[in-house]
Amino acid sequence: MNPIENFLRSRRQRDQQIDPADQARPSVEVPPTPPQAQPMQPQPLPQIPSGHAVVRGILTELNMLSPIERAIIADALGFEEPLKSISPEDWVKLIEERVGEDYANAFRKWLGMKLNGGSR
Repeated sequence: MNPIENFLRSRRQRDQQIDPADQARPSVEVPPTPPQAQPMQPQPLPQIPSGHAVVRGILTELNMLSPIERAIIADALGFEEPLKSISPEDWVKLIEERVGEDYANAFRKWLGMKLNGGSR
């Protein structure tokens, strides 16, 4: 017998001696199981500021406003006095800060013409 036949014969004998139950079964890939979902933890409720903190916050914001903006808010609330205390120069400053110097100068000239009865 040649070596190849010996190899094949021994291979057949060995395969016959192996119990069919012990033979390797085809492997089936099982996807990994997802991690267990954590139970929902209750979210803490947002802190509701006390009345004092709300008032303090509003006052802080009002302090950052210009006198004209404060007067407009007072007028909306039914108070006319703050609007009467606003000078034309306050309006000029506001226009200069918010829109630009050219517009403030134009407003100043227009206001001067209106106050002087339409003359230059």
